[in-house]
Amino acid sequence: MKTVIEFLKNPDDQKKPVLELIQTIQQYSSTDPNYLQVFKFVIRGLEFVEKHGLPLAKQIYYTDLKEDGKPYTIQLIKELRDHVPLLEFRINWEGFGAFRSVFFEYCREDHQFLVFARAIVKQTTYSADFEQIVQETEQLYMDFINNPEKYITLTGADHNETS
Repeated sequence: MKTVIEFLKNPDDQKKPVLELIQTIQQYSSTDPNYLQVFKFVIRGLEFVEKHGLPLAKQIYYTDLKEDGKPYTIQLIKELRDHVPLLEFRINWEGFGAFRSVFFEYCREDHQFLVFARAIVKQTTYSADFEQIVQETEQLYMDFINNPEKYITLTGADHNETS
């Protein structure tokens, strides 16, 4: 099965909130080394998840090198136990905070879509703003299941698509 990362788009304005946050982090990365490090870990972490897919990406730790050459290890994916089937993509960095993105898996034919719906940078373990994006994603999920084409492009997953 091929794993594909998709950023959920808002059907009203076509914006992709998770991608926009990542792009904002990228913009600040040219002047702030903490943003640069987080941006690199987010991009490489997403590549890792897409390469390994689920459930493997949940079971193994992601290891990379920091800018100073020291190792960085984290469990990138965690289940949101009280909010199944939602998952959380995680990057922590002192001096920046914690990048969190809420996503879910959607399978169609031989594709596993990991749909990244909402993201936030939080400064504390508990965050009301994070709880809010979890609630938003829960509400979106059922509509997504009934109308996935409204939120993502299902490239390559349809029978009638030609090569």
